Amino acid sequence: MTDHPKKMTAKDYEKLGKALEEVYLIGYANPRRFLWFSFLRGIVYGLGIFIGGTIVVAVVLSILTQFNSVPVIGPLVEKIVETVQTSPTKPY
Repeated sequence: MTDHPKKMTAKDYEKLGKALEEVYLIGYANPRRFLWFSFLRGIVYGLGIFIGGTIVVAVVLSILTQFNSVPVIGPLVEKIVETVQTSPTKPY
């Protein structure tokens, strides 16, 4: 069984033309605008990763502090919480 792509009809070409026109109007065809958009997208992505990571670490530490009384995990959790709380606040 061979799967041959179907031939494009005039309607398909019209759809493709409209899609390309939309891409051009959005600004992807302009390299300067595309680079600026990509730069801003990267900044927002990095900021989101930073904020999300901070929230995840806070939630994990909050959950870990509930396990202080567990015999096997308790000492390990105490060390982790102590390390995080005594970490330097000033950059080196």
